[in-house]
Amino acid sequence: MAIMLVVVHFNTTVHPFTLADNRHYTFYVFLILLRHHANKYLAVPIYFYSAWAAITAFGGLPNVQTPPARPRGGTIAVRPETPRRSNPRPRHPPPSMASVYDRGHHISKVLIWLLASTLSLVTAPLVEPRYFIVPWLIWRFHVASPWPTGDEAYKKRKKRIRTFEAWYRAVLYARHDHRLWLETVWFLAVNWGVCHVFLHWGFEWPQEKGKVQRFMW
Repeated sequence: MAIMLVVVHFNTTVHPFTLADNRHYTFYVFLILLRHHANKYLAVPIYFYSAWAAITAFGGLPNVQTPPARPRGGTIAVRPETPRRSNPRPRHPPPSMASVYDRGHHISKVLIWLLASTLSLVTAPLVEPRYFIVPWLIWRFHVASPWPTGDEAYKKRKKRIRTFEAWYRAVLYARHDHRLWLETVWFLAVNWGVCHVFLHWGFEWPQEKGKVQRFMW
């Protein structure tokens, strides 16, 4: 966070075009940040938390293993180990996408994503939401899966469904990423709000009478 404070202090530059058009949402964001000299520093915790949440989303899920069942006698049954060969043949099967999402991604992939996103965003003279589309899509496609393939609950969800009610529950709940519901509701709410403001919150510029100006990204 200290590094972010230094960067914000020495590298907060605003393009003249950003503050020249009050139809864009970024105009009001920078207007708030520049209204008081301390506002840009108060936003640093938001930057820090957003960066931490985005990077940790690349990490794998915890490897939770079900403990062995305890028999009625009170002792735990231990599976005997098979003898190992002296020179076993090394096998390196290619990892599946599901296993990659369970374990997370290599640090090299995260660093390459950070570097590419930094080069495409920091070098842009303007700040507009469309510049974040490609970095966000790449990030979203590589977020870890919430259902580890080795988990017993996941295996139960993969069993054959015999009734329509079971299929309905499986599609909408058991076999579905619950975060996608919240993500869908969030996207719908944002798009509804943007469309509502665009259609119903028009205004006029004093120098252009009779022409309706509309808010947009």
